[in-house]
Amino acid sequence: MVRILIVDDHPVVREGLARLLAERGAAVVGLAATGEEGIRLAQETGPDLIVWDLAMPGGGVEGLRRLREAVPGARILVLTALEGPGLGQEVRAAGADGLLFKASSAEEVWRGICACLRGEGPFPPVPSLSPREEEVLRLLGAGRSNRELAQELGISVKTVESHVESLKAKLGCRSAAELRALALRRAR
Repeated sequence: MVRILIVDDHPVVREGLARLLAERGAAVVGLAATGEEGIRLAQETGPDLIVWDLAMPGGGVEGLRRLREAVPGARILVLTALEGPGLGQEVRAAGADGLLFKASSAEEVWRGICACLRGEGPFPPVPSLSPREEEVLRLLGAGRSNRELAQELGISVKTVESHVESLKAKLGCRSAAELRALALRRAR
């Protein structure tokens, strides 16, 4: 029997997910409302899988990193209402084994849990970037301005702007500032 810990600050999510998992034959070993409580319970109960929300006290990507360090052998499925460009890459880098959104159906969540337990956790597709787009994104993450980027790459500022627009579209960013913030997070 698979042992699962649920960490989410919304009681209805914790309780509803616990019922769903019990119906599927899983053992819910604990329910936590904060990241700190979730980490403590994970260390105490040794679950096979942890369902982790991002938008809760002590949660987020930093909480996910702390959780991964605290229980390196457990699988972690992030289940969140947050969406954003590069979120899948960000939570994978922080130690998640899968990412689903709270708009998912009960069946999708169960399939995601099963996939995580097999080491095949679900993640949103990663957009394909050209080598030049990767380079532009890396330099944006290093804090370069468009003019500095153009000089460093030996291309025009207009060409840099074209790459920035392409990156915004591919990564789902609404503004150049959002793209720069994403590039900075990726650079860490």
